[in-house]
Amino acid sequence: MRVNRVLPYAACLLALSGAVGCGSPDSLSPEAVASAPVAERIDITVTGTTITPPPTQVDLGIGQALELTVTVDHGDELHAHGFNGTEADLKAGVPTTVKLVGTESGVFEVETHDPALTILTVAVR
Repeated sequence: MRVNRVLPYAACLLALSGAVGCGSPDSLSPEAVASAPVAERIDITVTGTTITPPPTQVDLGIGQALELTVTVDHGDELHAHGFNGTEADLKAGVPTTVKLVGTESGVFEVETHDPALTILTVAVR
């Protein structure tokens, strides 16, 4: 019976040691991001809730980069899931360029926060 009480604690310790002991596979040095080959460049404009070009899925190989230049009509923030938590402040009328490097397979959203809009998805393969 005592073993059953210890199991939840052991599971928590195991989960925590895995989170602390392993580096994130998608964390890259600034030099690695800068040197990654750009597979595609996309200019995106957000006006209110309208995204131009309309949201789409972009395919990206592991080790390749996607360069986004985003221009908004209001202050906002860009967030890219799956790319080491990449975030960028967006200022009204000022183009902001973000370079995303594919480091792990998956389909990830790139979004704004206010309003919450998915501006595209990136499929890393």
